[in-house]
Amino acid sequence: MINFVLVKKEIMLLSFATTNFRSVRDRVELSMLKTGLKGLPSNYFKGNNKNLLLRSAVIYGPNASGKSGFLRAIKALEYLVKKSTSFGPDESIAPFEPHRLEKSCSGMPVTFEISFIAQKLRYEYIVAIKSKTIELEELYYYPTNTKTLLYSRVAGREIKFGDYYKGAKKTVEKMLLPNQLFLSKAAENNVDALLDVYRFFTQGLTVYPMMEDYHENNMARLYAKRLAEDKESKFSKRFNALICALDTGICAVAAEEVDWNDFKFPGNLPDDLKKQVQEDYKYDIKTQHPVFDGGKAAGFASFDVSEESAGTKSLFVIGGIILDALDNGRVLVVDEFEKNLHPSITQFLIQLFHNPVVNPNNAQLVFATHDITQLSNDHFRRDQVWFTEKNEYGSTSLYRCSDIQGIRLGTPLDKWYASGRFGATPIINDVDFLIEMQGNGEIEG
Repeated sequence: MINFVLVKKEIMLLSFATTNFRSVRDRVELSMLKTGLKGLPSNYFKGNNKNLLLRSAVIYGPNASGKSGFLRAIKALEYLVKKSTSFGPDESIAPFEPHRLEKSCSGMPVTFEISFIAQKLRYEYIVAIKSKTIELEELYYYPTNTKTLLYSRVAGREIKFGDYYKGAKKTVEKMLLPNQLFLSKAAENNVDALLDVYRFFTQGLTVYPMMEDYHENNMARLYAKRLAEDKESKFSKRFNALICALDTGICAVAAEEVDWNDFKFPGNLPDDLKKQVQEDYKYDIKTQHPVFDGGKAAGFASFDVSEESAGTKSLFVIGGIILDALDNGRVLVVDEFEKNLHPSITQFLIQLFHNPVVNPNNAQLVFATHDITQLSNDHFRRDQVWFTEKNEYGSTSLYRCSDIQGIRLGTPLDKWYASGRFGATPIINDVDFLIEMQGNGEIEG
């Protein structure tokens, strides 16, 4: 049994890189390290290793340019750390998705690299996978300013342990399958030297690569449970304050236990499955709106959350995720951050991370969006803004705005991006389409 204890303020992302994953053929890297650029001091903070770290990073790019794929790579590594010990013998490793538009890539490993701070120590973790094997797994840390090996694992060889590794070695190695991570197996066996690293992935990192309906439903159920069972908690009070502050028309949010008495299950449904459904959907979120009579307050009306707008329902989920990240100093990774939200609300939520008063635990946000308005009004430093672009061979590149020549403080990033001066905008071949439509008699001359 793993002892889950996480001290706040000790989780920080430094960088993440991937190679040969989905649309990424060659290595791409996103860094959260502040560059030498000046301005917006609230957008960065001092890390435990004296480096200055960015509170957020935003990725722009056209559809199918690789934004989501890059964030999925972070999710893939998180998934491997959390789930690999459940893989059976000879079971395929689900996140193995090599680049498919270059034939030579199919036989090459998919690689993930991450650098982070956990409990005041800097770590570097590298994992390379093939369909059914962990080809490479290496973990380094910096007890001083020197990179020091904790362990190195290469497929088909004995694991090499560094002098500073403390804990079970051969015992864990003997239980390890070729498709399982040593980190996960060691944490499962309470190897103290690796627990902080494991907790970074299981408690310090929250990844939502796509806010799909089932993600939203799962999170809504989780927050309904928290609102119902701990009504006076800091989370419940802040959740209410957030929803009510954002011009939703809602004046209160609560959760009520579902009455199953009048609900008819299928006759052949097993009792244990009925109980599971009733437990999973035990609470419903309810909202309250003020009622008026001739312009005067006349009480409140209660609504089921399903009656709220798509934007309000999205806000319930992303708002709860953000509050959790801020309260616990987590690294939050989200794709389609602006889904169903007004740009002003999106901006407000992002700025929560940039506000040291609201974000004293130095939570970090990495997200992808198409919302160009977020580039206006100098809300981001140039080293916080990233772009994805595909070349003619279908391979994704990732580059930082501050690395582009000719950009200075005060450059209107939104206008330059919209005009294509940064690249990373779609090239629409409308001529061929219009010719085809005209040839089929769809367009009249």
